[in-house]
Amino acid sequence: MNPILYVIYYLLKWTVHFATWAFYRKITVTGHRHDRSHNPCVLVSNHPSTLLDPLNVAVKADAEIFFLANASLFRNPFFGWLLRKLYCIPIERYQDTGGKPLDNAASFEQAENHLMEGGCIYVAPEGSSYVERRLRKMKTGTARIALAAMQRSGWTANINVQPIGLNYSDPTRFRSELLTIFGEYIPVAKFREDYEADPVNGVYCLTESIGEAIGQLIIDCEDGHQDELLHRLETLLQNEQALPPLEAHDRSRQVLARLKEWKAGNPSDYEAFSKSVFAYFEKIKSLKISDLQVAQQEKGSNALALLLSLPLFVPGYLSHLLPCFFTKKITDALNADFHWVPTYKFAAGVVMYPLLIWLQVWSVGLLAANFGLGAWVKWAYLAAIIPLGLVAEWWLRTGNRWLQEQRSAALRSKAGNEWERLLKLRQEILDKIELIDL
Repeated sequence: MNPILYVIYYLLKWTVHFATWAFYRKITVTGHRHDRSHNPCVLVSNHPSTLLDPLNVAVKADAEIFFLANASLFRNPFFGWLLRKLYCIPIERYQDTGGKPLDNAASFEQAENHLMEGGCIYVAPEGSSYVERRLRKMKTGTARIALAAMQRSGWTANINVQPIGLNYSDPTRFRSELLTIFGEYIPVAKFREDYEADPVNGVYCLTESIGEAIGQLIIDCEDGHQDELLHRLETLLQNEQALPPLEAHDRSRQVLARLKEWKAGNPSDYEAFSKSVFAYFEKIKSLKISDLQVAQQEKGSNALALLLSLPLFVPGYLSHLLPCFFTKKITDALNADFHWVPTYKFAAGVVMYPLLIWLQVWSVGLLAANFGLGAWVKWAYLAAIIPLGLVAEWWLRTGNRWLQEQRSAALRSKAGNEWERLLKLRQEILDKIELIDL
């Protein structure tokens, strides 16, 4: 690897690492991460968050990764040149060629050569990205590249495929949560006999194994309605019995399996149950409370802490108000595709947010100078702006919860019968799940 490109790669990697720390409120990584000692390898994942998916994989893998990317991203000459320099290999899809035959021979050969030299590549086998918790049909390109590289090496290259599950609490939302699960390696050599007997069947078998492995690491709903239903049940269960991210993920997979069985075996009861869940959440929404208040029925937010932290909240909120506002406006103006919202939010945040913050710091320094104060004011403001922002985030979240607690307390005292009906409906839903001892 070119030393200059090596340095650029890791500078960008640490920039992205810091940016993801700011973009997500919580990141949990589990499983055996890929590192240099496990090259050559093909890292594969689900693809619900466009360009953020390869970035979230790359920053957690201790190796230099080449990326197979949609050819449409290379149309601009400058960005095409830049992407190639940053280890991206263009792959054509039919939507890129207007339905014309694909020509990926050169790109596949480049990827194969990289693997044979001990390198690592990332591929999203679904081929396209949609904001949904559903695994789409796997494309065969990943298996074709891995098996062809193994065959060209005389089956000595020891290439593995590592499945990765990217589980976003909400890909389109700033300060959401991400659970990344690194799965067990799939040895490509395992499919040698199938591939040598029939290359098409060998590719099919490896592709199926990749899809099954990724499917075990994510929430794979049948459709959007089922996804929304599961989201609401996850809220109920987490408020009833809070679990760490991985354990909560495993519980969600169990609930989803039960829902699928129920839908297939008794669709009428499934629909009735679904309606009752949505009706419950619509009811608490109309009352401007959340399920947490119904579940706990007691105050958990400290009004005194909110009051005492108010002097920190105000400057924190005002310091981040304009950067948040303009970053959102820029994102909305540049992007009209819902499925690309995560990437545009992230990119706008990386570029615009620091710029707007620095303009505020510069303005504070200018004002301080006009009032005869030293440069220390500007640097003190710069040092305080992130902690103040975290205080403001906590204050808004806790303050909203406090308001909901006041509404729920008023409802219990003034409309006891309605509150009892809410509790009964909620308990009926939990009883229907019949999965865990709550």
